[in-house]
Amino acid sequence: MAVFTAVEAINIAMRVEQNGQAFYQAAAQQMQEPAIKALLEDLAAWEVEHYKTFQKLAAQISDPPTLSGTEWEQYDLYMQAALENALFKGPDKALAAAEGLQSGEEALRMALGFEKDSMLFYYDLREMMPEAHKETVETIIREERGHALKLANLLRSGKEL
Repeated sequence: MAVFTAVEAINIAMRVEQNGQAFYQAAAQQMQEPAIKALLEDLAAWEVEHYKTFQKLAAQISDPPTLSGTEWEQYDLYMQAALENALFKGPDKALAAAEGLQSGEEALRMALGFEKDSMLFYYDLREMMPEAHKETVETIIREERGHALKLANLLRSGKEL
């Protein structure tokens, strides 16, 4: 099985950020509680910033695929399947998930899962990066971890959500 190239992994990361932004924006619109609404809006804004960071990285890295035509087709199909089956399965699924939210607690739990899944993906992405770019991905991992901690602390606080 082929491994992701850094450029392809960054392209996936950019789609992950778009999916997250779509979810957070839609979820914020569903919330009545101002604090939860504000947090979800902040998370959407962070996703936009992460997207821009990955966009800059993509412009700096070029590792054209060294696969044959058939291998590349299989690799591309694998990547599409991986993306469709993870991290909200695309913007339309992120929106559908947000529209079905029943409570602030459910929104925060779903957001926490998204942040954890994103971190796991970015840990793998970091390993695919040239040494000069690993710190950029590390920064995003730390930010995602911070988001996860905020969400977990809010859930643990026992406040009425």
